[in-house]
Amino acid sequence: MSSASAFDLVKGFRRTFPAESAATPVSSCFPRAPNASPLKGRAPVEGMKDWLLKIGHHPVDIDNLNVIHVAGTKGKGSTCAYVDSFLREHAKRNGIERKIGLYTSPSLWPQNRIRIDSNPLPENVFARSLNEVIKGLSLDGDKSSGSSSPSPGFLQMMALISFHTFIQEGVDVVICEAHHGGQFDATNFVDRPAITAITKIGMDHVDNLGGSIKNIAWHKSGIFKPGVMALTVSQALEAEQEIRCRAEEKNVPILFIQDVKSALLEFVDSNTFESIPLESRENVALAAQIAHKFLQDKGSSLNELDVKAGVNNCRWPGRFDIVNSKGSTWYLDGAHNETSMEVVARWYKRVTEANSPRILIFAHFSHQRTRDWIKILETLGNSLNWQIQHVIFVQEIEYDTHFSTTKERLDEYAQLWQDNSPSCSIHKTTTVAEGIEKAREFGTQTNILVTGSLYLVEAALKIVSV
Repeated sequence: MSSASAFDLVKGFRRTFPAESAATPVSSCFPRAPNASPLKGRAPVEGMKDWLLKIGHHPVDIDNLNVIHVAGTKGKGSTCAYVDSFLREHAKRNGIERKIGLYTSPSLWPQNRIRIDSNPLPENVFARSLNEVIKGLSLDGDKSSGSSSPSPGFLQMMALISFHTFIQEGVDVVICEAHHGGQFDATNFVDRPAITAITKIGMDHVDNLGGSIKNIAWHKSGIFKPGVMALTVSQALEAEQEIRCRAEEKNVPILFIQDVKSALLEFVDSNTFESIPLESRENVALAAQIAHKFLQDKGSSLNELDVKAGVNNCRWPGRFDIVNSKGSTWYLDGAHNETSMEVVARWYKRVTEANSPRILIFAHFSHQRTRDWIKILETLGNSLNWQIQHVIFVQEIEYDTHFSTTKERLDEYAQLWQDNSPSCSIHKTTTVAEGIEKAREFGTQTNILVTGSLYLVEAALKIVSV
């Protein structure tokens, strides 16, 4: 199987979403969650253990991977990347052979979601693992045979491929980012993780997780396992109360990192602390504490050298990313909810000159039932004080038109921005490449913010980094 056909094949497991105006019935078989709205349809975690067994992996095989499981709304991927970096630097400093698996999402290119020792999974290994999972689940036969057994969806398949690969490749520790939610998330099949953690919680996936911070906190803390250490950062009061309640219910020892500076000064001096970008400090602090607690359980500890080298060497594309290209500076961050938009706007204003030309490229592809995309854009505009000279709205990702929106939605974006900033020039393009070309027409020495969808950011990075 070629890599191209493997990528196309795994993308074929995507579910088709109903039209935005259509109501999606709530499945009567879906677990009812106290303090949280029920999700729609089947619980994503349903079937995962059975599928793993079919491809030869028992729960003890998963537990032996030393899984660090991370949920949250903002900063999950970055936190996972920092944990990976800290553990790699610790192993290097101590001459330890430690193979680290990292599973994150999202990415336009499926193999990029699965990394070993920080490297995206080689295309031939991805194709081999996909083929083995498909054969193990007997999904390579006649699809018209009428079998009533459910098959995995895309995210379920990606989680199966990743853990199958980690076991086959002899990985020593796995850092796993939950997709969304936690309690019913497709990654929540690990009975005995090494440690669990929750990053900052905000309003996101409200149709599935519920319409309040308390609802969402209930779901996120569903990754807690009895007796397993959990860590989190300072949260809104309702979220903190719910997290503490669930930790008590599950007999989970929990550490709240309330003071980011104090948490980091356990490992680094004040000069190093000040050198860490403001927007990254909370994620770095959480990641350092996760890595430290993990290593303590193994009879070791994290130190200043590990943290300094880990911060310096951590590369997480599309998160507070700055790229100089053809005379302009590109600021790229996949901020796809209201909480993230406030942070990316604050970052952009802090690192750019106020009197230099500012350009925004924005796209969002989530179903309206999942995210209030108008509210997200409005949050961005308000956070930027609408001080943008040119705005470009993108309709689709040319690499994968599964990620697209309607012209009507782009019209709504444009109208919202025009109403709040009448002097701004507003443009709509079909593809990311067209949006980038339009931004370049406004000359050099410009500061171009690319945000909204992580898929938009990844596609833009592929173009401007050349």
